[in-house]
Order: sequence, then structure tokens, then C-alpha cells
Amino acid sequence: MGPEVTRRTLLTGVSALLAAPALAACARAVPWAEATGRLRIATGNSGAVFDRYGRALAREVAGQMPEVEASALVTGGSVGNVEHLLAGTADVGFCLGDTARLAFDGDDPFESPAGLVAIARLYDSFLQVVVPLDSPVTTVADLAGRRLASGQVGSGTKLVVERCLRASGVPEGGVQVLDLSLEESTAALERGDVDAVAFVSGFPIATLVELGQRLPLRAIDLGDLVAPLAAESGSEYVAGPFPAGPYGLPEAVETVSIKTYMLATPNLPDDVAYGFASVIFERQDALARRVPDIRQPTAAAGIFTQPIPLHPGALRYFRDRDEQAG
Repeated sequence: MGPEVTRRTLLTGVSALLAAPALAACARAVPWAEATGRLRIATGNSGAVFDRYGRALAREVAGQMPEVEASALVTGGSVGNVEHLLAGTADVGFCLGDTARLAFDGDDPFESPAGLVAIARLYDSFLQVVVPLDSPVTTVADLAGRRLASGQVGSGTKLVVERCLRASGVPEGGVQVLDLSLEESTAALERGDVDAVAFVSGFPIATLVELGQRLPLRAIDLGDLVAPLAAESGSEYVAGPFPAGPYGLPEAVETVSIKTYMLATPNLPDDVAYGFASVIFERQDALARRVPDIRQPTAAAGIFTQPIPLHPGALRYFRDRDEQAG
């Protein structure tokens, strides 16, 4: 996002066509009080942050919008979530920023621009590569000739891992990459059937927390990959911390951080989109009670989803919130 784009310009750039409905919504105590229909949330692998946070959101939506049938759909991850949205089998879905950009542009693995919109930018996700504590693997290059569990088909993890392997200089096919779900990956690492597990998610991943209690783990430092990865594949990738605490690691390392969005189909009703955005940012105390270890997104950053346009209902929510705060 260029420096010329600010929260103020985004909010004041809304057309007059949106203004009247938004003001009418503000006049009601609860703008989404009469929302009806369904809200199917495409999440991710069972036990990962997308899944746990998505299920918490679905339960909170059910409480706040009783006439909306809310549910969470366990999926393979970001690529699969976009496919669910395009197929009409989900209404909103978590998506990593690099996958969202590919969908917006219509680049591989997508055949044409997806035409999706965003509810909000959420928290950032992080590429987490772990090995047993006594493993000889200390860098991504050390994975050459070894077995890496890197997410199942349809996951955003696979896309990130493939790009990281290229950025590290590992020859194509030099790592045996296995298509496994998060639960399958951690079980395989514990059995010794794979040498490393890679997964992109927020912190902490409950399944890895549990694994770390049974098998001492160590994280691979990916700090050196950030610059070549961003140069080759885009500014969606920045450096981020990989803390030691959640998984009982011997030390913290640096890793690759990726923006995360909540995408939506453009035909999602405006009042449902408004209500969903409100749940994400106004019901954080209740959400924290459901998933206390998951970091909540901030409304200040939530509006910045470029190049993915905001859903009109979500845009109204951000503008109304800004007006009330001002």
C-alpha cells in the first residue's frame, strides 16, 4: 500500500450513494437487527488458528444475529477457501495476503480474477517451521534431500513454502514435500516419518503446543529469506518474530510474516457484512473468552485491504465506527 493511501482517504472516498444507507443504519440501535440468511465461514485445518477463531466467530455471530445461521467450515486453507467462495459453498473465508493477491489478479492457481471483496484485514500470520530438538536441520537449505510436511492441497501454506524453497536456492524437487494436514503433519513428525513441519498461521497453533509437550522442538530461523522472498514474490512478505514460549522452544527466531484477510462474496447482504465486521471488532472481549490465546485484530488496521476492495457493508461499519469515535 502506497503512502498516499490513509484511513481518512479511504473513509471519505465513499460515494454519496453509500452515505444515506449508512446514516440510516446508524439511526438504529443495532444496524444488523433484521439481518437474515446464513454466514458460512471457511476456516482452515482443524486445530489451527483459522479453525479455532472461525468457530468462535460463528458462535458469536449466532448470539448477535439470531436470524442468521452461522457455521464454520473446516478446509484445507486459503486456496481452498477462495475456491469455496467462488463455488458458493462459503460466504466468507480466511485468506493469506499472497493467496488473496493471486485470486485478485487471476494468477496461478486461479484461472481468472476472482472478483471477491474483503470484510477486513485481520491479524498477521507467520510461517512456522519446526524440527525435533536434536535434528541436524538448522536452515531451509538443510532440508534438501529430506521430508517436509507443508500443508495439504488447497492450503496457503503450500504456496508460501514453495516460494521459500525457491528463495533459499533449494533446487526444484530437492525436498520431498508431503501434502499433509496439520494433524497428519504433527503425527508424522512425532513418529519420525517426516523431518520437519511447516505451517502458516497465527500464534499459537494448539496442535503444535500439544506436540511440543510430548516432543522437544526447535524452530528454523527464516530471517535471511525475507528479502529475497519479497523481491521475487511481493511485498506481502515481511519479517516477523517466532516466539519461543508457546511451543517450549529453546530460543526465539525470526520468520516470515504475511497479512491475513477475511474475504467475502460480493453478494453477501450488506447488513450481514456490517454485523460480521462489528462482531470481529466490537465483540473481542467475548471472543477472547472463547479463544483466550489468539490475538485479536485491530480496527485501525482492519480497513487496509488493498488491492482487495471492502464489501460495502464492511465499509459502512468502518465509517460509522470512525464517525462515532470522532
